[in-house]
Amino acid sequence: MEKTVTIASRFNGPPSSANGGYACGLMASLIDGPAEASLKAPPPLDKPLTLRGESGEARLYDGETVIGVARATALTLDVPQMPQPLVLGPSPVAALEDSSGRPVEFEPFGGCFVCGHNRTPGDGLCIHAHKVEGHDGLVAAPWKIDENLAGSDGYVDPVYIWSALDCTGYYACAAGRAALLGRLSAEILAPLKAEGDATVLGWDLGSSGRKHRCGTAIYAADGTLIAKAEGLWITVDPAKIAA
Repeated sequence: MEKTVTIASRFNGPPSSANGGYACGLMASLIDGPAEASLKAPPPLDKPLTLRGESGEARLYDGETVIGVARATALTLDVPQMPQPLVLGPSPVAALEDSSGRPVEFEPFGGCFVCGHNRTPGDGLCIHAHKVEGHDGLVAAPWKIDENLAGSDGYVDPVYIWSALDCTGYYACAAGRAALLGRLSAEILAPLKAEGDATVLGWDLGSSGRKHRCGTAIYAADGTLIAKAEGLWITVDPAKIAA
């Protein structure tokens, strides 16, 4: 199948391109079950793009340029239990500033659809990660779910589940670095009502050179594991993604 899609500017990550999780979720919409979505180039905003399902894959094109590719995968990822009680500390970036006494290399995007502090509920997801007290390498973000995230069935549209699985992983494995999402592999395990509260967890899976791996998971208020993902973040020159 083939269709034309446009990623509205509301769904930005960096100021001039789409949030990585949103773009990955858009491609994964053509894949049944768990999917691995890789970004090859920054997804442009407010521009008609081609989303094409071909040979068991989904590809997102800007003209002839391949923006990303998604395919089915088997996601084997151990997910931490929700800490009880969940005691939140400072943001991971603030913690770096406090411990080093120096400004961090990179300040995350204030306008990001998922984690931007300049966004308001109903406009952005407002998922703001904090360190979890007593659990090294684990971060968590409360998520108050707005009803405008609902699909026709009353549950959060999967593209927003993919979005929510994005940025918290950055704060777990690459906080304070200029980094972009390169790959997100995700599995949605249960539907999530578009109301009430949820929690997004993120944890560090290790780094090698410019590559930083993380896990993320979404828990409903009743403790149900909604979705899990493994992300790969790539550090870049901060000047290349500056506002």
